[in-house]
Amino acid sequence: MQCSPLELVAIAAEVRCDGVCVFVQVPAKPGAGRPAFPVVTQAMLPAMRARLRDTGIKVTNLEYFPLTPDVALQEYRAALELGAALGAQRAVTHLHDTDGRRGIDSLARFADLAAEYGLAVGLEFVGLSAGCPSLARALQLVRYVGRDNLAVGVDPLHLQRTGGAPVDLAGVDPRLLSYAQLCDGPVLADPGQALETARYVAEVFDRLSPGEGVFPLRELVQVLPPDLPFDVEVPALRLSESGISPVEHARRAVMGARQVLATAGLGI
Repeated sequence: MQCSPLELVAIAAEVRCDGVCVFVQVPAKPGAGRPAFPVVTQAMLPAMRARLRDTGIKVTNLEYFPLTPDVALQEYRAALELGAALGAQRAVTHLHDTDGRRGIDSLARFADLAAEYGLAVGLEFVGLSAGCPSLARALQLVRYVGRDNLAVGVDPLHLQRTGGAPVDLAGVDPRLLSYAQLCDGPVLADPGQALETARYVAEVFDRLSPGEGVFPLRELVQVLPPDLPFDVEVPALRLSESGISPVEHARRAVMGARQVLATAGLGI
């Protein structure tokens, strides 16, 4: 949404969410075509802490910490420290390194670095992140690395577009799962283009609210552990460009998410 981190916290309180995900750092060379993300800075820390305290909102996820072949993990230390000062629960990472051993080493060392600040790590699989492009690979990596604070984050967009399905999560050890997100998307006219870069990136930043598309969200919720936390992740450029306010955008997305959870037997 096109709003500041402080506004995001206020909106979360207005639509009766428990927490927010915030950016504390953005890579120096983000992917082509990505919009700028509002980032919490050190200068904003006192105001953010006051807003969080006054509203009772928590910070759940910190975005985002990509692991590339040349990643300098110590450069993430300041952002992790800032996130910890906000009371955040976990840091989100994507693995972009196709060198198996180096990628595993980076993931392990990042989990250890996050643990210094009391943070968990959510590893998200993305069709365009070469080192972790599928749910199966994410689970394999988490098992191999073996850090107690490392687990998989499940985004239904990426699950759907990488050929996965809710049944793939049935029976997965709950300790391997960190959180799940809720969003929706349309049927693709040509499923063979699901991972076409420009199309994929555009969809990541222009999603449908839960219940507006065809993703099997009810089935996904039903196979996940009942106590797994859910995020509502529905960036929607078309809504911003049409003049829909951030609070109305949030209200639609959260309402859709609550309806999905209710149909799955989870009343929130």
